Amino acid sequence: MTNTVFLLENLPNELISELLKYFKAQELFQSFYNLNIRFNSLIQSLTHLIYSTKQNDNHILSYPYIHTLIVDTKMQDQLRYFTNIRRLILDYVTDDFILQFNGNILPNLEYLSIYHKIHPFYMPDLRTKIFSNTFPNLKYCYISRMRPPCTIQDWTQSFSLRFLKVNDINSFIYISILQACPNLYFLKFKFPIKSKIQSNIIKHMNLKRLIINMNYDDWPWDDTILEDYLLCVPNLEHFRISRSITIDENTIHYLQCYDWLLGIISSHLFSLYQFKFDLCVNRFNQLNELDFQDICYRLKTKFNNVYHGRYESRLVVF
Repeated sequence: MTNTVFLLENLPNELISELLKYFKAQELFQSFYNLNIRFNSLIQSLTHLIYSTKQNDNHILSYPYIHTLIVDTKMQDQLRYFTNIRRLILDYVTDDFILQFNGNILPNLEYLSIYHKIHPFYMPDLRTKIFSNTFPNLKYCYISRMRPPCTIQDWTQSFSLRFLKVNDINSFIYISILQACPNLYFLKFKFPIKSKIQSNIIKHMNLKRLIINMNYDDWPWDDTILEDYLLCVPNLEHFRISRSITIDENTIHYLQCYDWLLGIISSHLFSLYQFKFDLCVNRFNQLNELDFQDICYRLKTKFNNVYHGRYESRLVVF
């Protein structure tokens, strides 16, 4: 037998690139950067590199090649070094960060998540930047806190934003989002309370997918409120709604006569071809599992009899 020396450099670029994906950014640059031109080129071509400000390593050499930045601690005047950020996750914001947070420093930003840990004081400034085309390549955005209400008149328009997920909103914020994002394709939000649209109905022609979580449990349901929201998006193709209900004899009788939004959908959403209704059932103590399954069966049977397979409709009871 002959002894064979295995050299990492003998591997093809594709295999080396796969191996490099197992390294954290700091480890990667400390171990392989500036070994030779080939390794530098392979490292610079990677698109998975993630950096968290908790690392606090000050390894500035790696900053221009980071694609995902997680800001979860105080960040000094460093954002300008991360010139290639595509994904930004915000868990911590300061006055200094707000000053750095702009399209000149982050021209390639495509995905932004803003979580609830951020102090409400900073939310109006962050939302104004998002909904005013500060980031011309921003396509995906999640905003955990849409309150307190922001100064809507400071919003201009974000033409690039296509996918938006937000938490608790009211009718005023809903209309403002539709006006500020003319090319929005997907929208998901929660209703904390009943909030009827008071202004004139606007028409957003590009929204195709809508998910609404009506997480309040007021009874009886008021579908006229929901109807105004759907009037704003006439070209909707996919619609999903989540509602909750406390089961008793009165609600069971009501749901047996309920049209499950068919009247509103058939009157206003002429392009719809997929509809899902998620129903969260709050059970009273005396309801055993067998009775619950029987109620689920009856509700689904009624739902299917109403829709007869239209819109690829489906009721999920849990």
